Amino acid sequence: MADGNIGLWTVPLAVLGGAIRVSTPFLFVSLGECITERAGRINLGLEGTLVMGAMSAYGISYLTGSPWLGVLAAGLTGALLGALHAGICSLPRVNDVAVGISLMLFGTGLAFFLGKPLIEPTAARLPAIDFGWWSDVPQVRAALRINVLFLLGVVLAPILFWAFKTTRWGLLIRTAGESADAARAMGHSVLMIRLRATMAGGFLAGHG
Repeated sequence: MADGNIGLWTVPLAVLGGAIRVSTPFLFVSLGECITERAGRINLGLEGTLVMGAMSAYGISYLTGSPWLGVLAAGLTGALLGALHAGICSLPRVNDVAVGISLMLFGTGLAFFLGKPLIEPTAARLPAIDFGWWSDVPQVRAALRINVLFLLGVVLAPILFWAFKTTRWGLLIRTAGESADAARAMGHSVLMIRLRATMAGGFLAGHG
């Protein structure tokens, strides 16, 4: 190891670290869409939400110097796009799939337009956990530096699973998605449930 030869044994570690880093955005998008679809709505615009969230996070992080404010801004941006999707889909004879595709194009285009001044500056970054602390090889340590958001997403996944099974709001979301008539009979507004669920889904997708 002293000659800098990392050896074949580190290749799986590098692949694992790279897979984790790349999968973090998809983890939060999947969790967000899980909430949205449980409420009975499909939001195909999460790619636009993802790009807009990234632009918002980068811009706010650069302007304030706080990466966590950037994360919050990304979530709020996603929630606003989720509310826009839910609001349009609540109109008569509107297809949620078509609206989602439109918002995907809208979010992507708006992000590129607003993000042009942010191409050159460097923004503050979120902390990363060094799981390669045990190694003196720079390549191994770089491969095993995992963004803290990935760990938050891993923790959030079983929490959502538990919430859908046992909590009141989780059951309401499932009822609105599986039987809208049953939700109305219970005295709940299906449109409001889906609006909140889509906003929550967009909030998580924005974090991605």
